[in-house]
Amino acid sequence: MVKYILLVESRVTISERTKHFIELIEKKKTGRPGELARKLGVKERSVYRILDDLKLSIEKDIQYCKENKSYVFLEKNE
Repeated sequence: MVKYILLVESRVTISERTKHFIELIEKKKTGRPGELARKLGVKERSVYRILDDLKLSIEKDIQYCKENKSYVFLEKNE
């Protein structure tokens, strides 16, 4: 029973991190990958995993913008 509860809590945390990631992208306040990792409380490698998952599940492209020093949403090219 305890294992199940921990698994559910992990999923909620992952979902909350992804939502926070999206909010930061929308505000153009992600910073560089290392900064974003600190904001999300994960390792930098996890930022890239979340990013890959998002790119597969949403209808927009996500790219890093040097000018804004943030990840940004772009319309996908069909």
